[in-house]
Parts: sequence; structure tokens; C-alpha cells
Amino acid sequence: MTRLINCYTGTIAIGGITSVLAIFISPNFVAAPLSFTGGALAGAAVIEKRRYEEEEGLTTSGQVAGAFRALYNRNRGIISPTELAIASDIDVDIASDYLTSLASDTNGQKIQGASQNDFIFSFPHSNNVLDELTKNAQNWAQAQLETTTQQNVMLTQKLDEANQMIRVAQMAQVTTPRQNIQRNNDDLWGQE
Repeated sequence: MTRLINCYTGTIAIGGITSVLAIFISPNFVAAPLSFTGGALAGAAVIEKRRYEEEEGLTTSGQVAGAFRALYNRNRGIISPTELAIASDIDVDIASDYLTSLASDTNGQKIQGASQNDFIFSFPHSNNVLDELTKNAQNWAQAQLETTTQQNVMLTQKLDEANQMIRVAQMAQVTTPRQNIQRNNDDLWGQE
């Protein structure tokens, strides 16, 4: 900005000095230095306008990027064009175009809202992935617990049945009379 002010000051100074000299030296040619000064000032104004627009464009893109980052973190990847437009001080259509382009580049999803012209965008977010993984792990653990519980119940039933059969066999042994075998010799194998 200082260089541009110096450029304006220098142009006006040179143009003024040239015009004053032209008045004294050759009054017929006063228009030429004044035209030169006017052209130089117009050129400097165009350069300043272009620089300002570029700077403003960079500022706007920085505002949009900063607003997007803040909304992305706060809303865990879900962003509305209206919310982005308000946060970054841009038009809603520009915010919608920005989000549409970004969604196509980053595997984001454009989700239809309540009205036909209402859209929200969902972008991949690390917290959503972690929540999904946690939910999947909990579901898997619950399924394993249910399977293990069912197996435990079946094994408990089989053990109860086996214990019942053992008790019945023990009761049958107690109630049956014992047979006394008389042996004449000490042949244990029953061979004589």
C-alpha cells in the first residue's frame, strides 16, 4: 500500500511539475502533461483495484476455509451451505457451489433436506469413523457374548442331565442286592 501511495504521490508530483513547466515554456502543450498525469493516475488506480480484488479474494477464500474448518470440527463433518455462508460472509449460492465441489473431491455426500432446494453436506470425519468402529466392536462383542451364553446354557443342561443319570445309576446300585460269588479256589479269573 505504501508503494502505491508513493506511486500516486510521485505521479502527481511529476505531472504537476511537468504541467507548470509546460505552462511557462510552451503553453500550447499543457494538455499533453496533464493527459499523461491523468493516464498514469488511471493506470495506478486500475493496478490498485486489481491488487485489492486479489487481496479480497484471498481474504474471502481464507474466511471460507476457516469457517469450513470450524464448522467441520464442530458439526463432525455435517455442513449446511447456509451456515457456511453466514460464517464466512459470502452468498449462499457460492457456499453451495464450494461445498458441492469439495464433496466431489473428498467423497462427501450431498443430502436432500426438508425442502427441494435445501441440501446439507456430509464429509468423512474421524470422530464418525471412530464411533462407527466402536459401535461395530460393541455389536460383535454382544454377538459373541450371546453365542457364548447359549453354549453355556446348553452345556449346563447336558451336565445336569449327566449328573441326573449318574444319580440314577448310583441309586440303582444301592437298591440292587449284591451277588456273592463263592469261589472254591483262588482262581481270580474264574478259570479252573
